[in-house]
Amino acid sequence: MDLLFIENIANVSYNIAKRLRTKGYNVILLTRHNPQAGLLDLASNSKEPWIKTFNCNSTIDKTFRYLSNILSHKVDVIHCHYALEQGVYSLLSRMCKRAKKVICHCHGTDIRDVYHSNLFGWIVKFNLQYADRVFVSTPDLLLPKTEFLPNPIDTSLFKPTDSTLDLKAGHRYSLFFPSRQVWKHKRQDLFLRALKILIDQGYDCNLVMVDYGPDVEKTKMLVDELALRKNVTFIPTIHPNDMPNYYNSSDIVWDQIGVGSIGLVSLEAMSCNKPVLADFAYDTIYAEPPPVIRVYNLQDIVIETKNLLDSKKFRLNTRWWVDKYHSYESIINKLTNIYTELLAQ
Repeated sequence: MDLLFIENIANVSYNIAKRLRTKGYNVILLTRHNPQAGLLDLASNSKEPWIKTFNCNSTIDKTFRYLSNILSHKVDVIHCHYALEQGVYSLLSRMCKRAKKVICHCHGTDIRDVYHSNLFGWIVKFNLQYADRVFVSTPDLLLPKTEFLPNPIDTSLFKPTDSTLDLKAGHRYSLFFPSRQVWKHKRQDLFLRALKILIDQGYDCNLVMVDYGPDVEKTKMLVDELALRKNVTFIPTIHPNDMPNYYNSSDIVWDQIGVGSIGLVSLEAMSCNKPVLADFAYDTIYAEPPPVIRVYNLQDIVIETKNLLDSKKFRLNTRWWVDKYHSYESIINKLTNIYTELLAQ
């Protein structure tokens, strides 16, 4: 079976494609070169021949070059990992009989933001309407005609182990908050205000944050405003394979408040048996709800963090849940069945 994956959101495409290839599927990953992501984008930093990257800066790049790159591949299924222009080009490829079926896979901002935009929302809606199947990676993205496909986690990589790092940096406790700096969906501002309360109440914490995202300067300004410079450490972007070392060095992981679902940070941390704070509001999406520590406001963050610090419960039994609901084996089995089913129609 010939498959074309388009775009590499959060390395989901890369990791799934790599495993599908070991099972005999001929998968090509086509993605825009993304130097801004640096080490975070495994596809852009890979020299594997099945990964095709191209520069996409000008209008011509984003239209004719993008479309021609897609049309250059004749495949059974296009699995498109975003729902903007690449979705339209995928549907054109199907119309030109260069692809038999098109799957549109939404990962976040395409539905949370662009779908509701007066300018580009029609593109997302067009793609969702005419794709053969539509997946969403988190339950808050669910719309009519869409299906929830959980993001897979490599539990052989993300596991409890001894860490070679010391995130405490001379403090008593370490808090790890690696989520991309996007206040609207992650609420770094709220967590920083919680940290201020904890420090003022005598909890000696070092909060480690990643220096990445559109709101990173706002975050740094708030750190200064709250006089938290001695308790907040900004680090460069972390290679995905190095993340387990950071999780296992932390006492508590803070993930996000704002969308009501859990992201890769929560899943990876839980796979390492680390306590994770996040908001979650979709109990019926899983047979068993995720064992995250639920927080929905400033007071929740402070109370739940204090409870963990006071009890010193820095290892929880959460890994089983990730292995059960987000393993690569289960997700890839579901995908291969869907590919076969689509082509039989």
